[in-house]
Amino acid sequence: MADGKAARHVVPAELVADRRQFTVPYAVNLTLTSTDALFSLKDLYKVEDTNGDVVFKVKGVSSFSSRRLLLDAAGTPLLTMKPKASSWHGAWRVFRGESTSPNDLLFSMRKPKIFQWKDDFDVFLATNTDEAAPCDFKIISRSKKCTICIGETDEIIAQFHRKTKDKLEITVNPNEDFAFIVSLMVILKENEASSRPNAASASARGASDILGAVLDFIS
Repeated sequence: MADGKAARHVVPAELVADRRQFTVPYAVNLTLTSTDALFSLKDLYKVEDTNGDVVFKVKGVSSFSSRRLLLDAAGTPLLTMKPKASSWHGAWRVFRGESTSPNDLLFSMRKPKIFQWKDDFDVFLATNTDEAAPCDFKIISRSKKCTICIGETDEIIAQFHRKTKDKLEITVNPNEDFAFIVSLMVILKENEASSRPNAASASARGASDILGAVLDFIS
């Protein structure tokens, strides 16, 4: 980048199982809806395009697992999203396909500070192993709006706003991997559900995720 703080990110379609249909030369508008399918293997989230067609689905891997699978419309697993056990930063790691092997790690996502008022997150690609290096992406959350930028720059790649408590409207800029963007939004929603248990369903989701993280850690 011109400011020298961060190099241009490397997140073309190969990030998501070599599926190039997830990177297109025009802006993509999507809607992510929570289904509240608690303790179920049914879809936890669905993502639709402007025509109402399902583009992605998100499922749990078992009733008490905290892992989430991002699938395409045909049900093919693309990414596995897994919270990091005993993390005070709300950290998640994302792997290729159904794997949780370190060799298949694609990126990680965590809060920059343990205590913060906003739901801001930093995203680090698996190739970014220098602890002193800046993040590859930054999620900046302000009220009902959220912006995803490259590293420490103001170059925006996607934005979303909350239409309702259970629905997000996402705009992904041209030539950006919208499966990648959706996975970030799912993790954001999962963190909200477990960290703000102000409703019965959110509280139960949080308890399920804590138990799931323990089971995933020891398995």
